Amino acid sequence: MNKISLIITLFLIIALDSHAQEDASKFIYQGNNSYKSNNYKDAEIDYRKSLEKNPNSSIAKYNLANSLYKQGNYQEAMEKYKELSSENFSKRELSKVFHNLGNSLMEDKKYQESVDAYINALKNNPKDEDTKYNLAYAREMLRKQQQQDKNKDKDKNDKNDKNKDKQDQNKDNKDNKDNKGDKDNKNKDQQNQDQQDKDNQKGDKDKDKQNDKKDSKDGQQDENRTDDKDKAENGQKPKISKQDAERILQAMMNDEKELQKKLRKLKSKSNKTEKNW
Repeated sequence: MNKISLIITLFLIIALDSHAQEDASKFIYQGNNSYKSNNYKDAEIDYRKSLEKNPNSSIAKYNLANSLYKQGNYQEAMEKYKELSSENFSKRELSKVFHNLGNSLMEDKKYQESVDAYINALKNNPKDEDTKYNLAYAREMLRKQQQQDKNKDKDKNDKNDKNKDKQDQNKDNKDNKDNKGDKDNKNKDQQNQDQQDKDNQKGDKDKDKQNDKKDSKDGQQDENRTDDKDKAENGQKPKISKQDAERILQAMMNDEKELQKKLRKLKSKSNKTEKNW
């Protein structure tokens, strides 16, 4: 980059017709002296004063652009050179304008535009070796820039692909987690249902057991009632009052006396009719 040169042309005006032109040329002269002494800021001030006196001065515009470039103000210098590229200069002067425009664009890393500017400079002065060198350098920088942009795009695409893969993986993991959650919930519901069925079965068994116990008790009661009936049918005396018992006992005694009486009478009769041998 150190060989990239700025073509400087300081236009010296010797004679001007009007007083304004004389003041404009005076400031250009002062500016040129400051420029040669590397006092670029002072040169800029004088060139601007010259333009205040004569706004159409192409010489003051060109020298102002050069002083801006030397101060590192490449953006404003580039704008001034672009304005000058449409001026009615000679081919040699126009070649210098495009050359310096290319330098400003190079400093701003606008390599494609700088290549175009150097090509325009060579069209106006094909033998300019400095412009040829700068053009070759600009093309090399453009190639590197394009390669870097290509690598950046590739890295960006790779990153996007990785992010997409990660998102897809996260989505799959989420789906699997959701499916697992659904499965767990389903299993839990099934377990709850099984437990409920088990509880219901246990409840039914307890109920059946209670019913069996009740039936058994009822059966025992029925059996007891049947036993009472059987006892009554088998002559077992049911419980009676004391008066009834005495009356029955008296009746039995009377029957017994009557029976004894009949037996004695029969025995007596039997002895009387005994047969002799």
